[in-house]
Amino acid sequence: MITFELAVLLGLIFEVIYILVSVILKVSPQKILVTCIFIAYLTVAAIITLFPINIDDKAEYYGDITWYNYVPGKTIIDTLQYGLSLTALTQLLGNVLMTVPFGVMVLMLTKNHKWWKVLIIAIAFASSIELTQMIIGFIINNMYRTVDIDDVILNMIGVYIGYGIYKLLPNKIKTYCSLK
Repeated sequence: MITFELAVLLGLIFEVIYILVSVILKVSPQKILVTCIFIAYLTVAAIITLFPINIDDKAEYYGDITWYNYVPGKTIIDTLQYGLSLTALTQLLGNVLMTVPFGVMVLMLTKNHKWWKVLIIAIAFASSIELTQMIIGFIINNMYRTVDIDDVILNMIGVYIGYGIYKLLPNKIKTYCSLK
């Protein structure tokens, strides 16, 4: 089993490399701070969405349960059909809340804040999570995670909530944190 420590180690390596390069290039401290927070966020997102990677035991699916869903809304409806349980709330809200920071941070990292460009970034980020899960599953010959279009949709909603939060931030905070 590959545990989340691998993601933490890689995240720390990226942080150290970024800080060293930034100091050499004389990047401002606030820009270093914002980027380091973003790298830490991406590390946590990787921990949540990719780990642990179980290379020892095969995931088994029974009946009509599969490791993928390409039908928009199917998993959301299936999850809610038995009511709003803690599991349903965790599944749905977790996918939304996990990407809210991405929506805020990506606006701090980019110059153009047009809604359609944020949409493209949201689709790319959310899809990359699901594609990475699928690729890892193929590599280890074990679909240890469910690849689901509904996760992409919920992640995109989270990014847009982050977009809205960023738009509501005072200009002083936007200017301080901006990497433009």
